[in-house]
Amino acid sequence: MRHPQRLLLAFLLPLSLGAATPQVRTDQPRVKPDAIVAEEREGFVIVEGEDFFRQTNIEKRAWHITAATHLPSVGRDIDGPHFADASGGAYIEVLPDEGNDGQPLVKGVSISDVPGEMAVASYRVKFNTPGRYFIWSRAFGTDGDDNTLHYGLDDTWPATSARSWTFGGKKWQWANRHRQHKGKIYFDVREAGAHVVSISMREDGCELDQFILTTDEAFTPPAEIAGPGTRAERTVLPFAETKGELVIEAESAPASSGWAFVPELGAGTGRGHLRWTLPGQGKKATDDSILSYAFRITTPGTYQLHLRSQMPDPKNRPDTLDPDGNDIWVRFIGGTDVPGAPALGEKKWAKLAILGHPEGWTWDTHADRGPPHPDAPVCRTFAAPGDYRVEFAGRSHGHAIDRFVLRKVDSPRPRLTPAEERVLDALSVSPRL
Repeated sequence: MRHPQRLLLAFLLPLSLGAATPQVRTDQPRVKPDAIVAEEREGFVIVEGEDFFRQTNIEKRAWHITAATHLPSVGRDIDGPHFADASGGAYIEVLPDEGNDGQPLVKGVSISDVPGEMAVASYRVKFNTPGRYFIWSRAFGTDGDDNTLHYGLDDTWPATSARSWTFGGKKWQWANRHRQHKGKIYFDVREAGAHVVSISMREDGCELDQFILTTDEAFTPPAEIAGPGTRAERTVLPFAETKGELVIEAESAPASSGWAFVPELGAGTGRGHLRWTLPGQGKKATDDSILSYAFRITTPGTYQLHLRSQMPDPKNRPDTLDPDGNDIWVRFIGGTDVPGAPALGEKKWAKLAILGHPEGWTWDTHADRGPPHPDAPVCRTFAAPGDYRVEFAGRSHGHAIDRFVLRKVDSPRPRLTPAEERVLDALSVSPRL
């Protein structure tokens, strides 16, 4: 099987849940219209069902996000929620569910054999590799009348990607199978670049957790991939500092709008990294772009933050220490500022930057106060044991982050030697409590 390690771990990373309230409409997107929610690498990409940026044709039925913080109430639903076993603790379902065993199906209402006719949810995905992509759905079938959907690409609806069928069985399971002829479901991506992948309702009550697009016709997902490590757990459980050291992978947080998960091909330290996809330079941090990481300090003291990050084009603006694509916003919830260092508290975002033009991944981490861009280590004092949080928000298009380290220090330094950077690369991720 191709990509076994990447697949097993990537399932647990979603790209776009933000804070939710009971008043949020569960059929509305939580992803910005121009955000890329996933990027294909080596013929493989996985997309979370709830990460759609647009939904149309919802007059009679719609896909509704279901999670601990999003419980739809839009009419009949014959079964309870299943977010506890869904990847990231969330999924989508076509509601209301009125066409199922014991109830007659009504064409154009509870069933649609016309792809693109009803409840069309769309996802913006970047493809680097043109080709034929086979589509695997992780779906939940309560009975034989709520387990099919259609797939489309760029507002077209090929017959080869219609009527995707998942077995019943009242559990989450993977399938790539046409309902009628039992052949494989696929579509052809003819050019590299950003494309819009869409799903549409065939039967109401259909529940979708994730889908995979792969060029490997022989690929088969593992049978069980959810459970421990859901998005809800990742949001609540803090990482544990040990002996003055904390190591966290960027992709361990539920990504917010504008962040794309990129599976690793060997250059990173974990299962992938996150890349900021929105254009331009963000003048301020926005709530829907925040990546949040909780941690517990047991060894009080002053800690230095080291971020492993990368610019999209290190050769741009060679005449300045502050090239495009080199920075991100950062702040701490809890702790105190270090005298003489930039403010990093809850109400004050600081610009964290790579200064200069290093190629590839770098641990070069500065609190950038502007010209003349002096070296400025990023530090925070945690005077007592307790739970704290560090948050990042997108700023520069193309900026990528892989992992970060918080280390108790006496004499902070923003620049590390190559040998010191290799040590940080090799550190094991901190455990969760």
